[in-house]
Amino acid sequence: MALRKKVLFLQLPQIDNDLHGDTENIPLAAAYLQYAAEQEGASPTHEFIHLPESATAYDNPNLLSVMVNLKPDIIVCTLYLWNIERTVRMMQEFRTLQPTVRILFGGPEAAMSHPFLFKRPIADAIVVGEGETVFPALLRSFKTRQPVNFSTVAIRTPKGYRWGTRLPAPVRLSHQIPPPGYEACRPDAKGMAYLETSRGCPRHCTYCRYPHLRRSMSFLEPDDILSQIAALLKLGAREIRFVDPTFNAHPRFRDILLRLAAFNRKGSLSFFAELNAERVTDEEADLLAKARFVDIEVGVQSRDATVLKAIRRPTSLIRLDAGIKRLTRRRIRTTVDIMYGLPTQRLKDVRQSLNWALKLRHANIQCLQTLLLPGTELRELRAEWRIQSQALPPYAVTKTSTLSPGDFQSVEHMIAQHPTLRSDVPTPRFVGRKLDLFAEQITASSPPRPCVAGEHDWPKMQAFGSHRPFLPHEAAGDLGPIPGTQNRRAFLFTGADLFARRKAIASFIGRAIRELPDNLFQFVLVPEAEEPLDLLDELIAIIRRHPSHLIDRYASVALKNKIASRRLMIQLPRGRSISREWTDDADSILSAAFF
Repeated sequence: MALRKKVLFLQLPQIDNDLHGDTENIPLAAAYLQYAAEQEGASPTHEFIHLPESATAYDNPNLLSVMVNLKPDIIVCTLYLWNIERTVRMMQEFRTLQPTVRILFGGPEAAMSHPFLFKRPIADAIVVGEGETVFPALLRSFKTRQPVNFSTVAIRTPKGYRWGTRLPAPVRLSHQIPPPGYEACRPDAKGMAYLETSRGCPRHCTYCRYPHLRRSMSFLEPDDILSQIAALLKLGAREIRFVDPTFNAHPRFRDILLRLAAFNRKGSLSFFAELNAERVTDEEADLLAKARFVDIEVGVQSRDATVLKAIRRPTSLIRLDAGIKRLTRRRIRTTVDIMYGLPTQRLKDVRQSLNWALKLRHANIQCLQTLLLPGTELRELRAEWRIQSQALPPYAVTKTSTLSPGDFQSVEHMIAQHPTLRSDVPTPRFVGRKLDLFAEQITASSPPRPCVAGEHDWPKMQAFGSHRPFLPHEAAGDLGPIPGTQNRRAFLFTGADLFARRKAIASFIGRAIRELPDNLFQFVLVPEAEEPLDLLDELIAIIRRHPSHLIDRYASVALKNKIASRRLMIQLPRGRSISREWTDDADSILSAAFF
């Protein structure tokens, strides 16, 4: 009997500096694709596998090692703007290690007009849009070596990628949704579960992918929705997040709320959803509260009718305001989204929209920079609106015909100054005896006597969390791997006269960034006495010399010309006297350079 082909699903997580929050990386796409393939009879010929949970925190080399040991025949990658650069980088390396592997790209970031996805022939196929009816056919095509012919699938050929001509079969949500027992659909350890009740969106906003990906809508019947929720509750769900872009676009929305309110009479579950507030009636607001919807997100974007027209988002501000008040009066936490960087938008509108939102009671306000996402109408019309944006993710808009770069900085200054608008995670302190450091901490000690070239290996590999020292110096020869395993890592440089070792420290920092460009680093100096502050300037210059990391391109960091991904810090030694003037000067230098 022939061995089954191993299909590995890969969805790399977002990496951030938050030491206390949880990063969501729910592989719903993998669950949908696996279920679709199994429904088409793929189980006898294919084995579907996933990365171990612990591996998602690994850096690229260690994660690649895990993947190689899994020996996949096919790798299916879900691309988002927060993981596309890293995924492409890793898949290029994996193809070098395993040339016969088949690689599939899909997900929200896959778009026909993508700025860099098609420039390197890494993937065997790139799928744009829904994949449930396409994925089984691709698996069959790899077996028969007969390429698929779908207009939403680009197949790699010796002459580049070739698009098919036939539209794939439409996705019917009631047929494609996996049962709650599926691994990715089960509640997580904290009881969080996700449920899709509709596919598509009634709006046609120019900045969003939905109008390009699906023109029609598909819905689950209320009976099916309640069955899914009942099953999730039995599996340990405590909170269910509806992932629909507009939950109340469902034609039987009132019926769904009536059933949810009756089912959840004891309050065993809490719910989250995104709604069109214009359509919320008093009765629906009552039912949302009775059903225990504890968090509702409402996209407002702008209060200017000209802006709303330009982004094809017609809105009745009177009905919108009434709907939001109906939600907040019932003490439902309402998250209101305001955007800046939209076509025709001026700084005055952003300020007025924010001031309006900040007066709302029981509301949480998000002020979001417009992103010029691949595959959106706004990206196609960028010349018309004279929009400039970043070339790489997150593709943030940086200038329009009506907003200057200075206006963008003004908005970010407003956000940073307001305690309820600030959403990112700045460094609590750069200089101190106790710092917020990543869990993986590796110490680099100065040698006890002058170091002779070639005397030590640099660096010595350390076990995770062992804190044993490696010895950085300027010796030539085999440097070995950068010590550690995680994608968030702190290196502590200890010892006397760090300034005299600045070249070795700078060399190590540069190599760590070059070899692990997707990692987040904390480079921590642990001096025994006050060091010349020129040391900080030299090390900052080394860090700035390298290409930016994704999190450095978000507005709160980029518009301040700071760095959030590779930070320099100083841990003050215990039992030694360091002057307040020196620590203040050091903190001023570091806080000016890093976020």
